[in-house]
Amino acid sequence: MYDREQLSDIPAVRELVALMQAHGVTRCVLCPGSRNAPIVRSLSSSSAFSCRAVTDERSAGYVALGWSAAAHGAPVAVCVTSGSALLNLHPAVAEAHYRHLPLLVLSADRPGAWIGQQDGQTLPQPGVYGTLTIRNLSLPESGDAWHRNRLINEALLALQRRGGGPVHLNIPLAPPLSGVCAAEPIPPRVIRLSRLDDEADGDLLRAAVAAAPRRMLLLGQLPRRPLWAEAFRRAGWAVVGEHLSNAGAIAQTRPERMLAAQLTDEEACALSPDLLISCGGCLISPRLKQLLRRCPPREHWHVSPDGEVIDSFCCLSRCLVGSPERMAFLADAPAADRRYAERWMRPARPAGSAAAGKGEPSSPSGPALVGALMAKLRPGDTLHLANSSAVRFAQLFDLPDGVQVECNRGTNGIEGSLSTALGYALSPEARGLQLLVIGDLSFFYDMNALGLPELPSSLRILLLNNGGGGIFATLPGPSNPLVSGICRSRAKGWAVSCGCRYRELRQAGESAEAIAGLMERESDGPVLLEAFTDAARDAAESARLLG
Repeated sequence: MYDREQLSDIPAVRELVALMQAHGVTRCVLCPGSRNAPIVRSLSSSSAFSCRAVTDERSAGYVALGWSAAAHGAPVAVCVTSGSALLNLHPAVAEAHYRHLPLLVLSADRPGAWIGQQDGQTLPQPGVYGTLTIRNLSLPESGDAWHRNRLINEALLALQRRGGGPVHLNIPLAPPLSGVCAAEPIPPRVIRLSRLDDEADGDLLRAAVAAAPRRMLLLGQLPRRPLWAEAFRRAGWAVVGEHLSNAGAIAQTRPERMLAAQLTDEEACALSPDLLISCGGCLISPRLKQLLRRCPPREHWHVSPDGEVIDSFCCLSRCLVGSPERMAFLADAPAADRRYAERWMRPARPAGSAAAGKGEPSSPSGPALVGALMAKLRPGDTLHLANSSAVRFAQLFDLPDGVQVECNRGTNGIEGSLSTALGYALSPEARGLQLLVIGDLSFFYDMNALGLPELPSSLRILLLNNGGGGIFATLPGPSNPLVSGICRSRAKGWAVSCGCRYRELRQAGESAEAIAGLMERESDGPVLLEAFTDAARDAAESARLLG
């Protein structure tokens, strides 16, 4: 298939050529140059590619567009060397943008250290076309093979989007550039794309599900209860999520507590599925992520409306384009291993209770307070979780079915949690109590939100004040206040001046009374309970509850 005397020994180039062929991008317009020579030689070394040579890049881009248009929108690649050669394609890229033609621009690049150092044919190439491309990607100069493979797949998959356009893939190459591949190239991982509304794709997907007995549906953060997931559970799938999935009784929502800290290889492989289908946003559980990376499933499909490449477990094999609700036809594929699902769907180990230390009355336990408050929520209430310790403490405990869970998990930052909870509570659609669990750094970062002219009487705030970033007490190595942050503020004065009913908790023995006061259903304004906890004690208690 390949002329070994032409196929480059540079891994990025070999992988690019193999994946272009796998994704059907086999029409190429090649422009001369030294930096792109390994790519040009490799593409022309295979009979799988139809190549045309054009010297002038300004013309080459338009030749590629004409070739694509004549082939009813087939993707066409145009390969150029570094520097000004790339700029000469700009008019053709603009034309491809407005005609929605799948043009793949392959630009060779010099190492980034030489940009701006008076070295020939060097300029900042990544993103040079701005908004005219539907995807701009640049391969890393070094790094692991998984990252490189994912980026090349991502660029080629972008060409398959409906209503598509040009894609720019920038490829830094360092000398030596002339080596050839001495051994048979190892086939790289190919990430495929399927559409849930396509009948032919549906038949292919259903056959693949039937060939994978151990099946897991993994739910990330979702805005509302995924009622459609019930069909998968009834059909013998392991349906796994977290409280942020809002799945309630449909799913195993405490996977972190399902997984022992030290699983043997045999135990880990027994819990890993043959087929994993994921949807939604971020996961919290480190143990679940580690399990799926340590023992990857044979197939991992991720569902998103636009076919976004989300390769969280380094084994993505297929992007499913569409909404998760459209997957219903996959639920009842035959031959599901129900015993596998039962391993996951059994109740998680109970978290137990947090015990006070011996001797003098201790500070209240942050995890225990969160668990006790969650138990008092009712269907129709909303639990708002700030990031870091708050969202992790919540994963230790069961949540009554029918409670909505909200969290700014898109960026996982500490900012804006109080403001977001207030905005939610003030909306006409909000029902029941609105309980916010938040740490001190998050609260004081966002405290101005309480200065709004109107505060909802349904809002209840548990402020865990441990004098800094409690999550950093779990990091290995010596503690350092400059790492964890220092907080000497108290919320009382500000909360009272803003119209909140303020309560304070300093002793563990007073926790029950404080919780009852916070969770009173009738109030003429929001209620804030400031619990002064010990960061090291909270971290140790959280680790104990995890087991």
